[in-house]
Amino acid sequence: MAEISKFFNSAPGDLRTYQASDFADYFGNVLSSGLLHTDNIPALEVKCEGTDLRTYVEAGKAIIDGYGYENTSDLYLTHALPEATLDRIDRIVLRLDKRNQSRFIKLFVLQGTASATPVAPTLQRDEFIYELSLAQIRVRANTSTLNPADLIDERLDENLCGLVYSLISIPTSQFQTEWDSFMEGIQSEGFASASEFAAHKANGVSHITGQERTDWNAKETPDGARKKVEQTDFRVYKSGKDANGIFTTIEYKRSDDKLAVRSILSGGTSPNYTTRNITYYGLNGMTVEKTTNLTLTYDADGVLISEV
Repeated sequence: MAEISKFFNSAPGDLRTYQASDFADYFGNVLSSGLLHTDNIPALEVKCEGTDLRTYVEAGKAIIDGYGYENTSDLYLTHALPEATLDRIDRIVLRLDKRNQSRFIKLFVLQGTASATPVAPTLQRDEFIYELSLAQIRVRANTSTLNPADLIDERLDENLCGLVYSLISIPTSQFQTEWDSFMEGIQSEGFASASEFAAHKANGVSHITGQERTDWNAKETPDGARKKVEQTDFRVYKSGKDANGIFTTIEYKRSDDKLAVRSILSGGTSPNYTTRNITYYGLNGMTVEKTTNLTLTYDADGVLISEV
């Protein structure tokens, strides 16, 4: 058994030397692997221009197993040529490689396998290599360009990437014991007991007047708030027009020009796309509040009959 302490300055005759892995081990014990963020908005967003077989990753920072990473400008990645008849799905990953010949964190294209029903490639996570998936994109057969509508952001998926958070837990059981002891001590000084407080809280009449209750009931209801949102005048922007004249991306913006909803068609073959991805944004136009994936179904005549 050995005692380990770190980190201290060296002194003559008493050398204190440390490996990079010592620092990574320390930070890996207090911070999770993931993307560093501001107000839950991560960087390192993956985009594509739709003019060639390249995606690019914007600037940002990350931590993987205690090792730090930073990309300071747009970094372009080239995807391999597609198959003639089958689609595939590639992932854009941030890879930690601790092997001696590597010792880096870099961005890579993790190429998928072409198939009639392609799936995204599995991330490598073992003793030496650990990958975070920033996004996946469908590489369609017999084409020389990538479609922005086929790009799926995976940064907020904690199983694939996620945001950095603290691994230091709070001893809630200890706090609860101390709180209970505190409450028992002050009850003898004239403070209400838990049962007395609960009874007082349940007595709604003693808290508000009849007029106050009437005024409160007249306030906006959840149903009224819902109708107000539904009746909001949105500005509609369409993009990603395909050969059949179908716009694959539709954005709804509020009067302040901030994004409210984005709808993206993907999968299948135009005009019979198979998936609609709908993303709802907060009032700042950037924070993702909710994401919904709908499956599109067509009848024998190719007419859309359901989105579920």
